[in-house]
Amino acid sequence: MATTTIALTETAYRRLKKQKLPGESFSDVVIREIPEPCETCGEVLDSLRRDPPAPVDPKRIDALLAGRGRRSNRKALRKAA
Repeated sequence: MATTTIALTETAYRRLKKQKLPGESFSDVVIREIPEPCETCGEVLDSLRRDPPAPVDPKRIDALLAGRGRRSNRKALRKAA
């Protein structure tokens, strides 16, 4: 297998090292943590079927829906500043 040398900042290296499991190489971590980008809708569907998103807390959904339809107060906040 061919290899390529890359340079990482200390912060990036520490973050990558924390993700590394016993017996894993850094390449394994990158492949596991950075999925191949989807180029078609079919690939998006396959990806969602393979790795479904985490469930959302129903309280957060209720809070989101409760806030819908209200007017934003951004303009008032901007004028006050």
